[in-house]
Amino acid sequence: MKMDIQKIKMSGPMMVLLSAVGFGFNPLFAQILFDQGMSTELVTLYRFILPGILLSFYLSAPKHLWPEVIRMLLLGFASAIGVLAYFHALKALDSSTAILIYYTYPFFSLLVGVLIFKRALSVNGLLSAMLVLIAASLVIDPAALSMESKWALFGCFLAPMVFAFQIQYLAKPKQKLTAACRIAWATMGHLIILIPLVIYAAPVVIFPEQISGWCVLMGLAFLAAALPQYLFVVGAIKTKPEIIAVFGSAELVVAMLSCAIFLEQDLTRLDITAMLLVMVALCIRHPTPLPKATFINSNDAETNIKKASL
Repeated sequence: MKMDIQKIKMSGPMMVLLSAVGFGFNPLFAQILFDQGMSTELVTLYRFILPGILLSFYLSAPKHLWPEVIRMLLLGFASAIGVLAYFHALKALDSSTAILIYYTYPFFSLLVGVLIFKRALSVNGLLSAMLVLIAASLVIDPAALSMESKWALFGCFLAPMVFAFQIQYLAKPKQKLTAACRIAWATMGHLIILIPLVIYAAPVVIFPEQISGWCVLMGLAFLAAALPQYLFVVGAIKTKPEIIAVFGSAELVVAMLSCAIFLEQDLTRLDITAMLLVMVALCIRHPTPLPKATFINSNDAETNIKKASL
């Protein structure tokens, strides 16, 4: 009986851990498809199209919730642009640099929370943001970049900025909407903006020419998107927010190491140091709000945004 209880308690955290591992393979799969001649717009679209099909069954919403549906669509639009910029940076920059830039979202979450959502500061939140800034400064060297790479570097920051805005909004949304419905409408927002972009870009290579490419494409859509999203939504309900933050940091490790191992990309000491700093920043536990005071509880916010972003 005790063993059964322990298994039940571990099912949630294990689902969260497995989802983080799945999400961590996004950069690897994307870069393999880039090497096979596929455009960033098309790869980004394929990243979301399978989840979009699977989630289309959850698009119904009562009329009084339509304003919230529109807000989720708009968040989906912005997220699609952010992911597209992130994938473009993976193509133009060292993957370790692009990946670490994506994980600067704790800093932007703090900034957006204070400036736009009027959140109060917590000491741990400020410490997390400082660690993230230090990590970014270790891997970014503008003097060593070409003009095209500098634009890619600038664009890469769009993803964590949009992610941070989603964290802050979904920590306290204006209307209640089920997690499945939020994910579905946000995904529709992705597709509505990405499909016209793909048509406008007119990519030469539409489908992979090799069987291995098809396997990677399915891996990107299923193993790195649809399946981990499902595991997270189910597992997060059974898992404490601080554990979600700790296990979620595995995504960064998988992303960095998978690119280094399978694509034979070198990780410098600065890359490894920056990765460890970001992991520490993500794992810092934020305190429970005290009476008559308001603190940022970014772990709870990260739980909500992961449920609503693909």
